[in-house]
Amino acid sequence: MKHGFLSHDAKSLHKSSTSNAHNDLAMSLCLLAVIITLALGRIALDANWLKCLRVSLAFCTYLGVVLALLRRGRFINAAGQLSFWPFALAAALAELVSGWLRPGASVSMTLEMAIAAALLVGGVHWLSLRSWRLLRDKIERGGRANIRHAA
Repeated sequence: MKHGFLSHDAKSLHKSSTSNAHNDLAMSLCLLAVIITLALGRIALDANWLKCLRVSLAFCTYLGVVLALLRRGRFINAAGQLSFWPFALAAALAELVSGWLRPGASVSMTLEMAIAAALLVGGVHWLSLRSWRLLRDKIERGGRANIRHAA
């Protein structure tokens, strides 16, 4: 039975994959927060307070942009997969916020670093989320298959 554009089964599958994407994103942001907290602790031990401020502002910006776009529903495409551009935008803005506090940084260097952050930080986060679910599913299926063969 069809309801609009997607069948009932397709809608529930899309809702499930969207829920998985939201859960995976939330877990990845929590993991990123732990990593940033550890890094901030190490930077604080060196008493590099300007760098602490830069890293903190960059992380808060990245987190804020990602959460704002997620709340607006701009992250998930029609296939229930995460889009790349929100990660790139969040990383670029985070670098711009951090970059203006970098001593001796030129405007062109700050813009170049924002592009690099968009590709590197945003790209790695996006790729890890896209591959995580696939890798997890393969591990789960492989584990069950091995158990069945052993029995």
